[in-house]
Amino acid sequence: DKLLQSTRADSVHAGINLPQAFTGEGVLIGITDWGFDYTHPVFLDNSLTNTRIRAAWDHYRQAGPAPAGFSYGTELTTMDELLAVGSDTANIYSYSTHGNHVAGIAGGTAVGTNSRGVAFGAQFLFNTFLVDAAAVIDAFTWMKSIADQDQKRLVVNMSWGLYHLGTLDGQSLISQAMDQMADDGVVFVTSAGN
Repeated sequence: DKLLQSTRADSVHAGINLPQAFTGEGVLIGITDWGFDYTHPVFLDNSLTNTRIRAAWDHYRQAGPAPAGFSYGTELTTMDELLAVGSDTANIYSYSTHGNHVAGIAGGTAVGTNSRGVAFGAQFLFNTFLVDAAAVIDAFTWMKSIADQDQKRLVVNMSWGLYHLGTLDGQSLISQAMDQMADDGVVFVTSAGN
C-alpha cells in the first residue's frame, strides 16, 4: 500500500510534470515465472469483465497447441481458454502464487481496493517456463513476436532466484539474447535474487 507513493508512480499516473499521465496503456508486461491464476480478478480490466492477459504460454502443459514456431507447451490466447484452464501447470515448483504476486505488483487492477499495480493499464503475457536457458530465450522470442504483432512496447520481468541458467558476467546465452532484444527496445527487469 506504500509502493506507488514511495516510487512516485502515483505522480506518473497523474501526469505531474509530464506531457501526459502514464498508466501502462499500450504496453505488454511479460512475466516469466510460475504460479499464475488466470482467473484472478486482479488481471481483469476496470469493468471487471475482460481479462488483461493477452496470452499465456505454459511450457509444461501438453494439452493444446504450442505457439507458432515452437513444438512444446500450450499457448492460451482467449479469455475462454484461460478461464477453462484456470491456472498454469504444477511443475517442479508445484502450485504457488509467485507469478500472481509479481504480476499484481507490476500491473494488477485495484478490484475495489486502493491497491493496484504500477502499470495497471498494461496487458500481460504469462510464461510458465522450463528451467532451461533455451526455453527462457524461447519465451522472450514469443513475447517479442506478440508485442511486434500488436505494435506495443514490451517489458519482460524475471523475478527468479535461479543462478544456474548461466554465468553472472553478462556473457550467458540469456544475457546475450537480452542485449540483442534490448537493442530492439525491449525493457528487461530482473531481481537480485528471489
